[in-house]
Amino acid sequence: MLNLRGKLVTGAVLAGAFVGLGITTTTATAQASSKYLKPQFGTYVRAKRNVYVGISQKHGRTYRPLLKKRGSLLFVMSSTQDQGSPVVKASFTSGAVHYNRLKKLAFTMTDSVPLTKANFKKVSLKAPIRGTVLRQGNGFKEDRHGGFVSPMFYLTLDNYIQYYSRAAMSKYDSGGEMQVQFGNGMEVYKPTASAKMTKTTVKGNTTTVRYNKYIKGLPGKKVGKHTYQIKIKNLKTTGRRYFDDDYWGGSWDNYTVNGKPYFSGIINDYG
Repeated sequence: MLNLRGKLVTGAVLAGAFVGLGITTTTATAQASSKYLKPQFGTYVRAKRNVYVGISQKHGRTYRPLLKKRGSLLFVMSSTQDQGSPVVKASFTSGAVHYNRLKKLAFTMTDSVPLTKANFKKVSLKAPIRGTVLRQGNGFKEDRHGGFVSPMFYLTLDNYIQYYSRAAMSKYDSGGEMQVQFGNGMEVYKPTASAKMTKTTVKGNTTTVRYNKYIKGLPGKKVGKHTYQIKIKNLKTTGRRYFDDDYWGGSWDNYTVNGKPYFSGIINDYG
């Protein structure tokens, strides 16, 4: 066991070793830091190799750690970096995936997985509208029950359209606060109907989606045998409305779906 003098000598020897190799302690810290992505929140990464990220999948009555395969798309819920440390750790979900898949998943939700460049690559969605709740109408309107209910749909990351009728939204989201992009355990909403997306293209402000079966409630256009299409146009305009003497407020972005008005936003409590 080294005494204080021994510790100081050892530290000096190690520092000398770094300098002898042409590496200062500052350089060593910078090199260690370069192994990690910058802290992320609400972004997407792809796995560069098979990796466990704190997600478990249900098998019977138990959950087992789920190995995410190389190329898997992951949503970064949060990440942390201790002051003075190069290490960045993160927590992940699978993002807004189909209900049948999401309901079988469980998440650690603690920043425990090193966010290394060797394992993960930051990416942007080719169709950034995925995971966006698109509500039917021109903006939030309070109904006779004091809620903000309208049918909605969204595009999942694993290529499904999930549609929710007015009745379903009355059950899940009468307050107008639904979000799905995080894909965590609080966002397991059973859809009224869903269809497999067969092709998605983005041109300017318009996302064109083809899918394989008719969904009642969506303004889809039949363009072939077992093929329907919607064109989602981001109008790049916004709206805002207050309710109950400004206690509640809604803000949204305006869209059209095959020419019909839709919007994306949430109700906030300003009380």
